[in-house]
Amino acid sequence: MSAFRFRFWKKRLKLKPAVFILLIFVFAAALLFTLGPKYAPEFMDKIGATRIIDKIPFLRHEPEEEFVIPEEEVEDTFVTVRTYRTMRGDFVDILPGMGTIKGDREVELRFSVNGIIDSINFFEGDLLRKGDIVATLDQKDALLKLEYSKSKHKTQEIAVKGAKKKLEIHQTLFKDGIIIKPKLDEVQFEYESTKSQTKSSQKEVEFALAELDKTYLYSPIDSVMGTRNVEVGEFITSNVKIASLYETSTVIAEIGIIEKDINRIALGQKTTITVDTYPGVEFEGQIENIAPIIEGKSRTLTVKIRIKNNNPRGTLLPGMFARIWVSVYERKNTIKLPSPCFYDMDNNGEFDSVYVVTDDNIAAVRPIKIGYVSTDYVEVTDGLREGEQVVSESMAELKDGVRVDVIEIQEAAF
Repeated sequence: MSAFRFRFWKKRLKLKPAVFILLIFVFAAALLFTLGPKYAPEFMDKIGATRIIDKIPFLRHEPEEEFVIPEEEVEDTFVTVRTYRTMRGDFVDILPGMGTIKGDREVELRFSVNGIIDSINFFEGDLLRKGDIVATLDQKDALLKLEYSKSKHKTQEIAVKGAKKKLEIHQTLFKDGIIIKPKLDEVQFEYESTKSQTKSSQKEVEFALAELDKTYLYSPIDSVMGTRNVEVGEFITSNVKIASLYETSTVIAEIGIIEKDINRIALGQKTTITVDTYPGVEFEGQIENIAPIIEGKSRTLTVKIRIKNNNPRGTLLPGMFARIWVSVYERKNTIKLPSPCFYDMDNNGEFDSVYVVTDDNIAAVRPIKIGYVSTDYVEVTDGLREGEQVVSESMAELKDGVRVDVIEIQEAAF
């Protein structure tokens, strides 16, 4: 069995080189007939291989047909865009903010005399008008003084009448020669003295009335009561503060402006204020004061707005939370466009052009001049006419002369 296997493998090894050479020949012939007609046609003709290939169907190479798109299926290139129709109107740039209502000025109320608090007629937050009685002191002593002075004055008035009657009698006697001149002068002096005393008693009445009036504490202004520091029954001196009043005929709204908006604020700018207490009611004011420095951790600039508190639909009170809109720019009959409409064609860092859509839907570059620039809108002072369509959004790169497909036209809202 072993001798048989040895002879078999020995015979196989002798045949292997021949098989290997045959395989190489077949592979070379396949490459020749496959690639020769395409890459070496002249060589194939020279050795007569082309005639052999033409006679064998599966070796023939048919020319590839070129794929041609029919002319009717070719479409023009276009860019999808949204546009903004230009209109003329009033351009108003508003800066919103929040603040607090404060009194225009604070008045501290004190009695000018010592005494015991008899009554307090208002509480914190109550509205007062000029002349309202805020509080009173005990008036017993003041009334006694007034009663005494009035009684004294009445006595003096009676004395004046008696002195006058006596003078009239002595004048008649002197005229008839019954009395001498010195006697008449004596009676005349008594009358004048009585008149002078009557005037003094009148002053005492007025003084007593003034003392009584000092027991009343009046509101000197239209105001709202702040903190009240005393209660009924307390003894107070002229140094004790009874309460604080805050003027309400005009009030101040304080608002904090962040650093990036400081250059948009100026004295005299108009403002609109609303408070939650009066829904739908607007109060008008204007900027009166701008702080010279930035303060606090919030890095804001304090701006004070004066408001005339004469709206019949509501009265602003100190401490109210306010929503404030500052009109930082106003221009009538102008054109404004959203910021995305503008392009910097010369790359100098400034807007100088827009794309205008023509009647045949072609995007054309239009040089423009701009005026005021707000956060969302830009004023166009020259280069556009009312009613034109300006590209506000493009779905692909936009170039001058490109055909566009307008899918939406936005209208300007003033």
